Amino acid sequence: MNYGDNGNNRLVRPPLFRETDAVLMCLGCGGILILFYIATTCWYFSVRQIQEIAAYILLTLGFSYLFLWHVLTRRRRTAEKWPPIRVSPRRDHRNLEQAWRQDAVVLGYDAVGNPWLWPDRIRVMQGIVLGQTGSGKTTLLRNIITQDLSRRVGSSGESHKIQRAG
Repeated sequence: MNYGDNGNNRLVRPPLFRETDAVLMCLGCGGILILFYIATTCWYFSVRQIQEIAAYILLTLGFSYLFLWHVLTRRRRTAEKWPPIRVSPRRDHRNLEQAWRQDAVVLGYDAVGNPWLWPDRIRVMQGIVLGQTGSGKTTLLRNIITQDLSRRVGSSGESHKIQRAG
């Protein structure tokens, strides 16, 4: 909990409610009482009917809030989810072909299924693969090597497989 300094080097707890909060609460309660009065005198609702209407309104507002929260935070919740979603073999092949056309290899996928590409122009720089035992270093390198052996490079008329050095 954050406490403010009042100038005497004493920590002071901030007020629970501010004046504007109290005014808004009074206005809200007053508005509810006015609606209650109108409902009982002008519309001839019983107290039970008013309670039922209030319950339906609260349920509707609560459901609407949860629905909006679910829709608006779906992408963030999906990105934080572990393990990542599964990618079908057909989609994986399509992503590989697209990456190869861009002179890149697919390193893997993020939590929402978007491929992580490693372009050849970046690969010529130094790189290092670090990680704990069992984190997938060997699998990553095996996948990169497999893609290099499978893909063709060069223009469409002069495309060829990557040849080993020396």
